[in-house]
Amino acid sequence: MSDFTFAGEHSSTYHVRLLRSPVSVLPGTRDKVITLPGRHGAIRMLPDLGERSLTLECWLAAGSMAEMHERLQRLRAWLNPLRGPQRLIFDSTPDKYYTACFVGSSLEAGITARQALFTVSFICPDPFAYAVTPDFVTILASPHTHIQRGTAPADPLYRLQAVASGGWQELRVAVGTQTVTYRGALVTGDWLEIDSRDKTATRVAGPSRTNVLPQLDKPVFPQLSPDANSITVLPSGGASWSVLELHCRNRWL
Repeated sequence: MSDFTFAGEHSSTYHVRLLRSPVSVLPGTRDKVITLPGRHGAIRMLPDLGERSLTLECWLAAGSMAEMHERLQRLRAWLNPLRGPQRLIFDSTPDKYYTACFVGSSLEAGITARQALFTVSFICPDPFAYAVTPDFVTILASPHTHIQRGTAPADPLYRLQAVASGGWQELRVAVGTQTVTYRGALVTGDWLEIDSRDKTATRVAGPSRTNVLPQLDKPVFPQLSPDANSITVLPSGGASWSVLELHCRNRWL
């Protein structure tokens, strides 16, 4: 069984070994079911994903009882839930991380012959696993086919360098059938940032950052689907573009 890293520190630093951890294949769902009088069955809509639970059975050894208590004290500080959610990375999948924190009524250790056995229950408020090093793509020509790593739709950051005066000049970025249209101004050297995760639109001019969400035709924030995505930049009315940066934020179920 592989070990793990939590809050940037490997379990071996705390003399902790991972004995067993059930594989979390899928998080739970929040189901949306509608029943109608006079209609058989039910209408079942797409569910939302709930929090993901991870249970780790661990082992810790020490040379004496005094050393045992000292190591358990360090363990408390390491797993302290008051620090908030932290990155959790398993040695078996070092390229992915969860955002997790300890949860439960208590953490108790059974100590026998200077060995401690205990179970750590983690909760992941965000049920997805994310790439430790997410993909970054530079697009210079349109249309572009992007292959997205992951098994779940991702909420990327799009950074478009373009020139437009606003008004009749528009900049459209289409990802499949999802299209976001910008009708504001950009000058040479400016960037338009469309953040699909934070649902924001920002004009970046040097150190200056300006909210331009009202300049979007509609508040559309395209996701990247797993596998192939067709990405097209469509300037109109005399607008032009030079580069589109794609911060992919790859994630997995």
